[in-house]
This record gives sequence, C-alpha cells and structure tokens, in this order.
Amino acid sequence: MDQKFRYIPSGDSAFIIKAGDDISPGTSQLVRKLLIRIENEQIPGIIDYIPSYNELMVCYNPLVTGFSELSARLRSLETGLDNLELPESSVIHVPVLYGGDAGPDLAEVAQIHHLSLQEVIDIHSSPEYLVYMLGFMPGFCYLGGMDDAIATPRKATPRVNIPAGSVGIAGSQTGIYPIDSPGGWQLIGKTPVRLFDPDREPVFLFRPGDRLRFIPVNEEKFHTISIEVAQGKFDRNKYKIS
Repeated sequence: MDQKFRYIPSGDSAFIIKAGDDISPGTSQLVRKLLIRIENEQIPGIIDYIPSYNELMVCYNPLVTGFSELSARLRSLETGLDNLELPESSVIHVPVLYGGDAGPDLAEVAQIHHLSLQEVIDIHSSPEYLVYMLGFMPGFCYLGGMDDAIATPRKATPRVNIPAGSVGIAGSQTGIYPIDSPGGWQLIGKTPVRLFDPDREPVFLFRPGDRLRFIPVNEEKFHTISIEVAQGKFDRNKYKIS
C-alpha cells in the first residue's frame, strides 16, 4: 500500500516531506526510499536533501523552481516505493573503552539503575543500533535501539568540553560525540574511531540506515586502535563479534 506524504513549506527555498509522526525502522526506510527515488531523477533546481527520523527536507533554488512545481513533480514519484530495494546497510563495529577517565559517568548511570558497571556495559553493548539520521554536529548519528533499562537523564549542568569519541547516554538515546563539543550527555565510554574526518572519503563514518555495534575493549586495545586510527590503518572489520 502506497504511503501518503505531507508536504510542508519551510521558507522560500525548502519544504519538508513528512512520511509519518512515529520514529520506527519502517518509517525510516520509507524516508530513505523516497530520497533514493528523488536523487535518481536529478531534478533541476534541487540543491540539497536533509533526511531525519520521519521526514525529508528538500532544499531548492527558487530562481530555478518553486514549491508548487517541485511538489507536483515529487508527488508523481511516490507510487511503488514499497517495491523499491534499499542498498544493503553496513554493520559498523565501534570499539569502546568503558568507564574510568574514558567514561566518567558510568558509575553514576549504574547507581541510578541499581546495576553493576559490567551490567551497564553489557546492556549498552548488546543491541545492534539503527542509524536513523545524522545531525546536531558533523557526523553525529542518532541511534535507535537502546535498552530502556539504562535510559538516564542528561547532566543537570552540561560540560564545557567533551572530547571527540565520547560515548554517552541522554534519556533513551545513546550516541558518540564526533568532535570536541560542549554537552550534557552522561559519558560512559570513549572510542578512538573518528566519526568525522574531512581528510577521509567518505568524511562521515556512518550514513542513515547503517547499523552499529559497540565492542568493549580494554585500555591496551584502545591504545593500539588509537595508533591505527592516527596512521590511517584502522580496520573496523577486525572487531566483529564472533
């Protein structure tokens, strides 16, 4: 059954195509399918696309095209999306050193939920997380799939600076800081892997639709991987779960 999308103007050079109000893998797939269908058309005047949880923003040059013309064109592309095959998503394994200086809030998260440190680590590293979207800062991935057993409110007072690679929890979400940044997430670990590298192709490690697994490592392995990353020799496939 074909989905009915809503088209919402957003200023004079963009509009939002809303696929639904929920946050779910099915709605995320629908957004990705629509994006692929539109990109394949190479429509003159479109200059950018911004996918999110359940909608797609289309940015255009108003000197070339307009909302009425574009929305009518895109409406004609909606049919048959259910039968469109998505590219196979990558499963990216992210090594993480949990606790200590790398995860200064791990003990607090464990205390809040009456769990041991190892139980928090096990719960956090067990799921395969879906990358719904990128946003907030370059390469920051919004993930779905964290167990509510470790859902934890943000810090009452945000930190002025959080190092790149820090893995945190905020409410029912978990994520990785791709660059040094202020922030209020509960920090439970750190990865040496670079989510954003302007000198790498592609510059972002993740894309919407990818899946992520956190792989616990010790300090020695963390140090070894840090060197590999710095030398451009890191192979994420070495850290798959057997």
